[in-house]
Amino acid sequence: MKFFVTGVNGQLGHDVMNELSKRGHEGVGSDLGETYAGVQDGSAVTTMPYVSLDITDQAAVKKQIMEIKPDAVIHCAAWTAVDAAEDEDKQATVKKVNVDGTRNIAEVCKALDCKMLYLSTDYVFDGQGTTPWEPDCKDYKPLNVYGQSKLDGELAVSSILEKYFIVRIAWVFGLNGKNFIKTMINVGKTHDEVRVVCDQIGTPTYTYDLARLLVDMCETEKYGYYHATNAELPEDADAIGAKTGYISWYDFCVEIYRQYGLSTKVTPVTTAEYGLSKAARPYNSRLDKKKLVENGFTPLPVWTDAVSRYLKEADI
Repeated sequence: MKFFVTGVNGQLGHDVMNELSKRGHEGVGSDLGETYAGVQDGSAVTTMPYVSLDITDQAAVKKQIMEIKPDAVIHCAAWTAVDAAEDEDKQATVKKVNVDGTRNIAEVCKALDCKMLYLSTDYVFDGQGTTPWEPDCKDYKPLNVYGQSKLDGELAVSSILEKYFIVRIAWVFGLNGKNFIKTMINVGKTHDEVRVVCDQIGTPTYTYDLARLLVDMCETEKYGYYHATNAELPEDADAIGAKTGYISWYDFCVEIYRQYGLSTKVTPVTTAEYGLSKAARPYNSRLDKKKLVENGFTPLPVWTDAVSRYLKEADI
């Protein structure tokens, strides 16, 4: 198959390109930069074709994708600076990237009759309650500008296309870019104590594992909405220090430090006590992933295993 991948300078796009290369697929990566600007590790992103593309430029998107004629587009590019999206002077740009850019891609996919996979987020929901969100739930109530823009991107894809996958993820970490693990380890090295939110609940997503699933999906015609994060540690697991079930950011940090070998004190605080965010965050980011198994896909491994593998690869 031939793939076109947006956002390859980011964590997920980087890993998607590597996964395509492993399977012998043809892949063309794209991002805003004139050349690839991510991790230079001899990966597929540095050896497979790369094109500079501004997804908000409708004519450029049409020209580039029509020339490539992919069988599937994996759309990883997005505005993801959640707090900055709240600034009035940024909101038009957020919409232009996450909504208009997504619509531009969907329209070309429609013209080519090719598949499109769109990455979305738990932020499309209001984050209330404790029940895991079902992938086909339509009770959308985004709490912030970023969440609304990703929801509007979802709606653009689903209204234009029939051959689409919409995959919601949460708490993403990967080798190519900034993430919670890198940030907390760097802070932990220079501080005796860190304060981490304990009332936002969910599970993290390792882009290396997610990339495998996304390519699995595109090799099928099992279209629709899905949720994909790393699996929760089972309640009956023989965990040493790691919390079972869905976790908080505090639990996540405690396990990161345990595996990395940091003795920094981790103090749990509520979102209100933390109080540094412009954008409202969902308390309930629990995503129900049963649909993956029901449709024959292999779920992502448990999150503690993902952290272990990540730390062996990351230069922190």
